[in-house]
Amino acid sequence: MVETKINKGYVVASIKESDRLNAAVAEKVKKELTEIITKNSSKIMINLSNIKFIDSTGIGVLISALKTARQNNISFILCGIQKDVMSLLTLMKLDKVFEICSDDSAL
Repeated sequence: MVETKINKGYVVASIKESDRLNAAVAEKVKKELTEIITKNSSKIMINLSNIKFIDSTGIGVLISALKTARQNNISFILCGIQKDVMSLLTLMKLDKVFEICSDDSAL
């Protein structure tokens, strides 16, 4: 479900097989992101370019991943965020919590 690649010093994690980060896929994505974060001692970039919808469970997955990254002193960045998802993050003031890249060239 979560695919990774290395680009420009970042481990870039992309959510595949779904354009939604919701309760249906949250548990699997959370487990895979936690494994990726704890096994890598570098920078993690989450590519959300194909995610068109995110619900509260999906937001919880991202917050959990951020918390895990911070506990392991790993840089955690969200990239490729679509307009509707970004609007939700902004509405919830999570654009102040997450580091969000404006340059998607590392994807």
